[in-house]
Amino acid sequence: MSALSLWLNNFTPLYSAHTRTYLAGQSVSMIGIWLQQTAMALLVYQLSGGQAFALGVSALCSSLPILLLSMFTGALADRYDRRKLLIGCHLVEIALTLAIASMIHAEQVQLLHIYVFAFLMGCVNSVYFPTQQAFLFDLAGMDNIRKLISINSMILNVCRTLGPTLAGYLVAQVGMSVAFWANGMSYWVVIFSLISLHAVRQSRPKAGESVSLGEAVAHIRHTLTLRNIYICCAALTMFGLGSLALLPAVAHGDPQLTGVLLGAAASGSLVYAVFLSPVISYIKRMGLTLSLTLVWMGSWLVVSALTEWLYLQLLALFMFGLATSQAMVTCTSMVQILSPVAMRGRLMGLFSIIGFGLQPLATLIAGFMADRMGVAATIALWGLVAVTIASGLLAQSQWREWNLGRD
Repeated sequence: MSALSLWLNNFTPLYSAHTRTYLAGQSVSMIGIWLQQTAMALLVYQLSGGQAFALGVSALCSSLPILLLSMFTGALADRYDRRKLLIGCHLVEIALTLAIASMIHAEQVQLLHIYVFAFLMGCVNSVYFPTQQAFLFDLAGMDNIRKLISINSMILNVCRTLGPTLAGYLVAQVGMSVAFWANGMSYWVVIFSLISLHAVRQSRPKAGESVSLGEAVAHIRHTLTLRNIYICCAALTMFGLGSLALLPAVAHGDPQLTGVLLGAAASGSLVYAVFLSPVISYIKRMGLTLSLTLVWMGSWLVVSALTEWLYLQLLALFMFGLATSQAMVTCTSMVQILSPVAMRGRLMGLFSIIGFGLQPLATLIAGFMADRMGVAATIALWGLVAVTIASGLLAQSQWREWNLGRD
């Protein structure tokens, strides 16, 4: 097959009307979410009088429930109808979003309100993330799950580019609350799309096949490929994505330069999602591929830290973005494929803890170290740790030679 044929073949999940309906709703919702996240960061910065620490507290409030609860809430996705769970999550999000939007519009909102709002949204997301990932498997099945996750990542990265830009314009032209109102309304699009998907069949455990959380953890511990995937995800989150929070310090507080640096990383992720992911999804040696991706990520992170030449920094962060997107898509799809039906929700819940819940913790640790040993040294050290972890995994022959096509 030619590269073009491989690229086009990645979109075969879109032949399904159910998949098209769901992704259309998701696209609208993702733009709304990025609108809200950007506006909320601006609002926190404004209410705190320009304190960067308040931004960290807000991020921690939203991620702490995911870190603490996802291990348990993932079981809900195994026990109940996932489509209805997702609808319920969105209804709660609508209520929370419209409540905070009303407070902002009435100019009654305070910093504590934002923290409480972020925490409650995090509680909802602790249910939503593992349920949504398991529902993607219901839509795509084993044959198309990697392709669907790739398409979903593509949509996410496009929305991550459009959302903040649109938020900046709306906040400047109309006001802060409009981003929250818009996000609240966007959830209805997803709800209507989910209501129409009543015919989607959920993969369920067999009668009497109930798996406890302890059994799910034991399954990870005793399955080398799955265990190493979680290790890779932890390395990606802690020593890759966690370093992005230090870019404002790299730019010495210059907002325009910070935006350019973050944009370079985001551009790498977008290019991977649109052009490379469809081709790379055909690779079968996933252990080798994932480890080498982390080596690539860590190496370019070191380059970005040690150079003071802006254009080389931008190139390094672009390459870093390629790697982080590839690693996250691969980890997510492999957990989906390797998860037994009876514990898919639980395993995705544990994956949510590592992939989403650890990021604020990584940011706090990186910030603490950067204040003591310097920003460039911390980022370089983070990159070297990622390379070391990946190299350690490559030393395992079973992982290095793992061929997905023979599983």
